[in-house]
Amino acid sequence: MNDDEGGEGSVTVEATDWDAVTAELERFCESGTYHTDSDVASCTVGDATFEVYANGRVEGAMPLHELDGEAETLTFDHGEGTITAEGEGVSYTFRRP
Repeated sequence: MNDDEGGEGSVTVEATDWDAVTAELERFCESGTYHTDSDVASCTVGDATFEVYANGRVEGAMPLHELDGEAETLTFDHGEGTITAEGEGVSYTFRRP
């Protein structure tokens, strides 16, 4: 896990590091609804949802676009309110409304 300098910086985690993913997603979702099960964690803010599965699969849904793919890393930028999923063939940024 990488944490940039400062309390509101970005944190990059491996998409399959379940403990880190759930901790960062819960922190990211402080103004929304956070839910976790044994293999999926989700954050809903307004009409936008971001889900991460324990195997690295990610799903994002916002008005007018969505994502369903495999991520290798997730970068949570708590100050900017974004999650960037990166992987082979995937580069997607979810913005908290």
